[in-house]
This record gives sequence, structure tokens and C-alpha cells, in this order.
Amino acid sequence: MAARMRRDKGSRRGARGAAPASANVRSRRARLFRAGVFVTVLAMGIAVALTWQWISRDRAPEILTIGTGPSGSDAYTLMREVAEVVERHSDRLRLDIRPTRDASQNIAFLNAKRIDAAVIRADTPVFSDIRGIADLYPDLFHIIVRDGVRARSVHDLDRLSISIPDYDTANFRSFWVVGDHYDLPIDGFDWRPEPFVDGADKLLRGEVDALFAVRSIRDRQLLRMFEDAQLTGLKLRYIPIRQAEAIALKRPFLTASQVPLGGFTGALPVPDTDTPTLAVDRVLVTRADVGEQPIRELTRVLFEHRKDLTIRFALASAIMAPDAERGLSVPLHDGAEAFYNRDEPSFVQENAEPLALLVTVLTILVSGLIALRSRFVASQKNRADVYNYELLEIERRTADATTLDELATLKGELNEVLRKVVVALDTDEVTDEGFQSFSLLWDAVRETINDKADALSAAAGPTAVRRSA
Repeated sequence: MAARMRRDKGSRRGARGAAPASANVRSRRARLFRAGVFVTVLAMGIAVALTWQWISRDRAPEILTIGTGPSGSDAYTLMREVAEVVERHSDRLRLDIRPTRDASQNIAFLNAKRIDAAVIRADTPVFSDIRGIADLYPDLFHIIVRDGVRARSVHDLDRLSISIPDYDTANFRSFWVVGDHYDLPIDGFDWRPEPFVDGADKLLRGEVDALFAVRSIRDRQLLRMFEDAQLTGLKLRYIPIRQAEAIALKRPFLTASQVPLGGFTGALPVPDTDTPTLAVDRVLVTRADVGEQPIRELTRVLFEHRKDLTIRFALASAIMAPDAERGLSVPLHDGAEAFYNRDEPSFVQENAEPLALLVTVLTILVSGLIALRSRFVASQKNRADVYNYELLEIERRTADATTLDELATLKGELNEVLRKVVVALDTDEVTDEGFQSFSLLWDAVRETINDKADALSAAAGPTAVRRSA
């Protein structure tokens, strides 16, 4: 019986000892669980912060190299103005404008990846990887003759000497598009292929009777030719292309257009009536493998800042989105299409529910980060209080000081505390508010030391002051 009682007593004692041990285990597990949750939330918060920092980091602007055509041409001038407007209104994009020979060379450069985008004519043959960005402006077909020449229609050109664009250019082929429609004999009249400037000079001097050109109605060289003719009293006339619509039916990338009455001079209007002619669009294209974001940014600037462009260069007013109903010469680039479709439901609208869940999760993470920040701020405040206590100690010792040497030592300690606080502020160990509070107290202690020094100097007399100095 006694042995059994001893066993029961020992068993109860063992049970009482096991209970605290089990409680301690549960407590440790709870602490470990809370620590695990805290570390997980902290890691997720850090991941979110790093992701946000990566997204919002300052990035060097992307550079698009654009081939335009000859230096001084409308395409070159317009794209130079576009480059300046892009630099003013975009932090993500810059344009490198390169003069080239013509649209055919631009296509070759795109194919060789020597440029990223180019200005071409809508009827320029392209390869399959070319994508459209925007229609820039139309080039009109101009047939201009001296007023004294007896010619009223395209049929009369075979009796004239005419300057036409140089060989191996798209404009040279454009003349023969018109000539083919009107059955002009290739070897039956005097046509002279040469650069526009040379042909314009010969027309003004009377060395040729007529001039054919494919240029915008605001082309500077064309305007200069009419200005020179007006200064010399030479009257120029336009030959209409009356069958423009018929030609456009056979050549789908050409459109019927007209040169308006007085389009070049108004006093003695040239032309003297609205004159039918043909037009071909100048379009901005790129390669399919060029990134979506820079092309979208370029398209955005072209349309959102078109007024700025138009003030700089009047032809910019003609910039427009490609007309899908009329038919596209090339497919749209994804970046340009994304800008044109910007009013359609956005990604956020289409994915509202999963994004709402993501926002909820992020809110929880942000709450955790705010709690961590609160603890960090409290730590900063405690450190600022430590420095304030050091200042109060210096002030107390100042009140007990009896010599100028003691005050000099205290002033050195005061400056050392200031140095430590400045370093702590730079390393975010002290907040701006804590530093402001510290600086007010530091100024007060410094004034206290200076006042005590003045008092000791006055009590010691001039002799002691000089000896101290």
C-alpha cells in the first residue's frame, strides 16, 4: 500500500512537471509561427517594393532611327520637327533622323535593320515585315508650263521639252504612270530626267517648256520656284490631269486630288482655277520586330501634340490615322494600333475581378509595411531623444562650469553631438522632425554656453580675458 501511494504521488508530481513543459512547447511553436508569418509578410512586402522600384525606375529613353529622304525635303523637315516635339513631350523616346536618297533606299535600310522606321510613298513596294504607323501628308503631281507655251492638256506634252524627275526614282516612274495612261510616246518627244532644282532653273530660264514634279503643295523648293517666277515677271501655268480618277482606279495607291485656285500665288493666281491632279500619300512605317512601346509613344506624340507640330511645319496638319475602310497599304504596327484603339475597354476594365483581389492582397501587404515603418519611426524618435538627453547633460554641466576652458570643452562636445546627428540624419537613423527638434535645443544650449562664457569673461575682467586669449 505504501509503495503504491509513493508511486501515485510520484505520478502526480510527474504530471504536474509535464504540464509546464507542454505549455512551453506550445508557446515556442506560437512564437515561431508568428515569426514565420512576420518574415513571410516582410519578404512579400520587400518583393512588392522591389518590383515597384523596378517598374518606376528611371529608364534611359529608347531611340528610334528614322530614314526620311533627302536633306531639306518635306519628309526630312517634318521628321526633324517631330524629333524636337518628341524630346519636349516624352521622357521615354528620342528620334535619330537620318537623310536618305529616296523611299526605295529606306525600304532597303529597313530590311537590313539599319533604321527602325522610315517615310515612304504609299505605292512603294515593301516586304512582308513592314508595318504602318501613320499617314503623314499627300504629295501632288504637278505639271507646270511657261504661260507662252501652247499646251492645255497632258496630250500636248509630246510637243514640248519637259524636265522630269531623275532615273531610278519613284517620281520618275510616276511620270510614266501618267504618260502610259495618255499614251505618250517614250521616244516621241523631248523629256529630260534630272533633279528638281535643275529642272526648275531651266524652266525659269526658258531652256525647257514644262516641268513635272511629285511634291507636297507646301514644298519649299516648289514655293521658291514660284516666288522667283513672280519676281522676274514670268507667269507659270498648270496642266490639269483631268483623268485622275480613272488613273487612280488602275493604281489603287494613287488618289484623285486637286491644286486649289491660288495655291501658290494669289495676286495673279497660280493656278488660275481648281486644277485636278493625282496624289500619293507619304506614310510613316516601321518593322514588325520594333518594340510596341516606342511606336505607341511616337504615335501618341504625333496625334496628341499635332498643334505644336503644325505651328512648326504646316504639313503636320495633314497627319492622320490610316483609313482602314479605304484599305491599308501595309498592316498597322501593334504599337500604333494600341494607340488608335485606346478608347476600347482597357486591360483593367476587362480584368477587374482578379485585379480587385490583387489590390486586396497588396493592401494587406502595405498595411504590414506601414506597421514596420511605424516601428522604424519609433526607433528613429528614440535615437533622437538620446541625442536630446546629451544636450540637456551639456546644459547642466554648463551651469556648473567655472572656467572658460571648461566651456570650450563643452562647446567641442556640443559640436561633436551635432556631427553625430547629421550623420544619423543622412543614414535615416533620425527623422527630419527629430532633427528639427534637436536643432532648436542645440541652438538653445549653444546660446547658454555663449552667455555663460560672456558672464565669466565679464567677472574675470579685461586682464583675464587678454590672458585667456
